[in-house]
Amino acid sequence: MKKKEFIVITILLVISLGGIALYYIINATNQPLYVRVTSQGEVVTILPLSEDHTETFYTPSGGYNTLTISNGKAKMTDADCPDKICVKTYPISSPGETIVCLPHKLVVEVVTGNP
Repeated sequence: MKKKEFIVITILLVISLGGIALYYIINATNQPLYVRVTSQGEVVTILPLSEDHTETFYTPSGGYNTLTISNGKAKMTDADCPDKICVKTYPISSPGETIVCLPHKLVVEVVTGNP
């Protein structure tokens, strides 16, 4: 590897790591975190992310989604939608992260501050 290639790779690596660090610094907050659940655009409930909780939400079409909050993370643990993409989604814990169940029109998102 030539010296110029090494310098370019090092610069790109530093810029990438700096961007990742900046992302985490910007998203760091001392405000309490909440999970806001909306169904068809209407807020159904707001739950604190700091308390363990499990709740099942039923849709007007007869479907259901089960949300579990545990260890500061929210995860959709069960649903009767056909593709179960919402269940396969990783747990969320940072402001702005979401879990969406399109067939049931259910959105779970992490928000900060007073709900």
